[in-house]
Amino acid sequence: MMPLPPRRDDAHARHRQHWRQELDSAALFAGLAAIERNARRGRSYRRLAEVETRHAERFAAELARAGVDLPPFRPSARTRWLLALARRFGTAAVLPRIARLEQGDARSYRLDEEAWFPAEEEQANAVWLAEFAGHEASEAAKRLLLRFRRAVIALVGGTLFLVSLLLMRNAQLEGLWFGLLTGVAVGPVVHYALGKLIVPLGLGRVWCGWACWTAALLDQLPYRKSAGWLPGPAHRWRLAHLGASLLLRVTSRPALVKVAGDAAACQACASRACTSQCPMDIRIPDYIGAGTRLLSTECIACQQCVAVCPPNTLGLSVGFDLGGLDLLEERPARPPRRAPTPSPGPG
Repeated sequence: MMPLPPRRDDAHARHRQHWRQELDSAALFAGLAAIERNARRGRSYRRLAEVETRHAERFAAELARAGVDLPPFRPSARTRWLLALARRFGTAAVLPRIARLEQGDARSYRLDEEAWFPAEEEQANAVWLAEFAGHEASEAAKRLLLRFRRAVIALVGGTLFLVSLLLMRNAQLEGLWFGLLTGVAVGPVVHYALGKLIVPLGLGRVWCGWACWTAALLDQLPYRKSAGWLPGPAHRWRLAHLGASLLLRVTSRPALVKVAGDAAACQACASRACTSQCPMDIRIPDYIGAGTRLLSTECIACQQCVAVCPPNTLGLSVGFDLGGLDLLEERPARPPRRAPTPSPGPG
């Protein structure tokens, strides 16, 4: 037997369902645009709302020409629930769920041969939304990383500071020398062995970026980022800082965990946001663009560069190398002072 042609009533029912889906999506994206504080994301949500509204209007016109009455529209419970979550946790938190729903709508259009517009249009929107959701999830994760670091360094560094204060023993490097001279050096020796010898071999100067109480204090101050290292040989004076602290630099050179990235993506990025945000003024693109990991012994593993990388190419990697040259941003050289012009004498 030949299959019966689809009944028009069934097609109208499907199109009413599509009309409702499009209006529901339009209400959802309009609501996200009203909630979102970021101008760029807000524009994206408004654009999506306009597209969904246009689709719904086309479905409504087609159904009106067929004499089909449409009921009053009210956003679904699902849309109201998603908007409530977005108000509480931010729009990025609900984007993955919305992207999956849009993929489902696109599949339903592909199965409807009588839909007025090609399924490819809805599928393209669904793919774009999935990519947008992935990007926003990545950005949210990076912001969470920065907040997590600030919390960890404040907790660990603050605890070390209080312990040092209560025990009247400095747990930093200078406390090691004081303790050795006075014969009481258990705490500083443990600190020094962990922070300067053992941990750097695996994780580099992670202690400086995540546990040092001095860094924890400075991290809370609204100071401006430095203008870079002093030009010329002056920045090499850092090598003489407290003498034995050189050991930290030596043990961190073969660290197994370092920042790595994709050379092609790094070379195509012109922002240099990683360097501008690096608290140690390391020329990060020079390493990644050359196909190496971040080999500078000035790296404190704070992951600021990972959090602000526009192409999302930077991340931690595990490998073995012996470090390399310190490629650092230097301050612009000051122009030489001009001698004052003598004023003309009388006559």
